[in-house]
Amino acid sequence: MKIRITPGAILLLAVLAFGQSPLFFATALAAAVHECGHLLAARLLGIPLRLLELDLMGAKIVPAKALPSYRAEALLAASGPLFSIVLALPFLSATSPFSVALRAATLSFALFNLMPIEGFDGGRVLFALLATRFGDSTARRCLFLSSYLSLLFLFALSSCLLLRYGEDPTLAILSASLFARLFLSLGSPTTVGRKKRGFGRIREHAREKRSYSAENSK
Repeated sequence: MKIRITPGAILLLAVLAFGQSPLFFATALAAAVHECGHLLAARLLGIPLRLLELDLMGAKIVPAKALPSYRAEALLAASGPLFSIVLALPFLSATSPFSVALRAATLSFALFNLMPIEGFDGGRVLFALLATRFGDSTARRCLFLSSYLSLLFLFALSSCLLLRYGEDPTLAILSASLFARLFLSLGSPTTVGRKKRGFGRIREHAREKRSYSAENSK
């Protein structure tokens, strides 16, 4: 598996390190544990990985081949936030600066990634569950709607915090950039084609497994 570090990830690490606070080390540890959850799930599910990419939004794991089923997609996506929550549990009652920073970082990773936004762990879980029951087309429409509403909520919340309390504008900038990326990717022939090919491979693999099971049962 290759590891790629983008300029955005380097910039994010530099900003966190510049503060010289426990937040830098806590965030790095929380991110590492989160990704270890995905890596362990991929190993247990027998999914080979081709690339681990670190960018401004966190990390992205690219499988070497199509995922075998929607169930595998949901389990692989949910494993990261689950590991984040498990890491936070021993530090719930701790009061040291590093413990507080680690608790905040891990819970933030878990809750933020569980939002039903396309490209997030929560979005991947939502799509897999809906596609299993209602099909790809309905799942894509529901995921787009949930992404739109979630990003709109994030942007409105961050704007209110910024205007009312003068909070850091990072959340507003982040939600706005995600909002723009969602609509810029909508209708892109490359993006749509890639998604359809991926979903088609999952369906084809599922049909092959059902056919194989039916033949063996005869």
